[in-house]
Amino acid sequence: MKATCYVDGSFNPKLEKYAFGCVCFHPDGTTEEFCGSGNSEDALKQRNVAGEMIASMLALKWALVNEYNELEICYDYAGIEAWVTGAWKAKNDLTCKYRDFMREKSRTVKLTFTKIAAHTNDRYNEVADKLAKEGLTKEPGLPEIVKRKLI
Repeated sequence: MKATCYVDGSFNPKLEKYAFGCVCFHPDGTTEEFCGSGNSEDALKQRNVAGEMIASMLALKWALVNEYNELEICYDYAGIEAWVTGAWKAKNDLTCKYRDFMREKSRTVKLTFTKIAAHTNDRYNEVADKLAKEGLTKEPGLPEIVKRKLI
């Protein structure tokens, strides 16, 4: 079964935090929303891109936990797809780790990517953006992903 997640990242230099947000759609149309932040020194150098990568990895982990065999990731930052496909060369430790994680897990879950133009009122891209900004208010860490129980 195929699921879809919209992902986004944010950054606040005053808080010294990057953040992530994603809204994930189960095939039946129900959604789950995730957000959070981080403050790793190395990742801070990547600004909002760190959040974009974390949101995408979280989305893939969510798909794995929920046993989906296909995931569409909708994103507005080109690197999210380009590092995975090899269109861009991963040049630092973080982008290499992102690329490697996504490629390894995509052996189990078929990944497709859809580029969404940023700030064009795409409803769910805006939700992911809002969640990423909300993530800046959270303590650093990743949310727990729990397999959805079917009723």
